[in-house]
Amino acid sequence: KRRTGRERGAPFPGVDQLDFVVGALVLTALAAPAWFTGTFTLPVLATVVVMTPLLHVGTNGAAYLLGLKAEPW
Repeated sequence: KRRTGRERGAPFPGVDQLDFVVGALVLTALAAPAWFTGTFTLPVLATVVVMTPLLHVGTNGAAYLLGLKAEPW
């Protein structure tokens, strides 16, 4: 994020959430490889990679608008 000129802790919607998704998928693949390959087909992986950032940004934005969070990220 800093290479794009953002300050430390500054939001980077979409990208901030992808490291969580990739880390969770890698740990799942290492912990349960047979379950991972049987469950996470290409369409499922694509859905997870697309929907997680969208849901995260959307729910954080809604919580901010409702006054439940001090920052929208």
